[in-house]
Amino acid sequence: MSQVSESKIRQIHDLLAPRTGNAHKPPREGGTTGALVAGLLSQNTTDHNRDLGYSRLWERFGSWEAVAKAPLGEIADAIRPAGMMNQRPPRILALLEAIFERTGTFSADFLLEIPHEEAFEWLIAREGIGEKTAAVFLLFYRGAPYFPVDTHIRRILIRLGFFPDGTTAMEVQRKMTAMCPPELMMPLHLNIIDLGKNVCRPRNPKCEICELKAACPSAL
Repeated sequence: MSQVSESKIRQIHDLLAPRTGNAHKPPREGGTTGALVAGLLSQNTTDHNRDLGYSRLWERFGSWEAVAKAPLGEIADAIRPAGMMNQRPPRILALLEAIFERTGTFSADFLLEIPHEEAFEWLIAREGIGEKTAAVFLLFYRGAPYFPVDTHIRRILIRLGFFPDGTTAMEVQRKMTAMCPPELMMPLHLNIIDLGKNVCRPRNPKCEICELKAACPSAL
């Protein structure tokens, strides 16, 4: 059974607040559509390879209109560093087609204007865009109340005793989205990821220097 509560969430936020504060995701070349394409490229690869694949795609085509008209093989070659060249190009084209059918353009800005619940449902209906990618987009590009959960966040919240072992990332995300105060979602998301990369690592966590040591039942 989940042991998460708003008071515990606020405690963890307060302890981690000095790390990065209210950092925000910088704009990506290619606009809101670019953010979604980058999300498609981010799964099962590193941030470096995602960014390299995205940069090569944009440098080669320079517009979403050009990408939409391109052969699958050319798109696959451009995004090669990100991997999954058989699956990703059709998903990119399907996303662009869906945006064009909705708006008559290749801009996903409409997702910033419709109710965020509707935007979330529209996004997760697209192949290759799951709940995490949708939550990241809506949190960072319109400040909507979603709490994306990656492997770092899942691991740390389980170690903190917020969730039992075996809880999936999506289960954690749905519960945190429901429980976390909206104004804490972005800084807490960023700070837990930073903690997971640098301190609360999968192996050999640096518990002795962790800000959460006193609040963590798993601390060594």
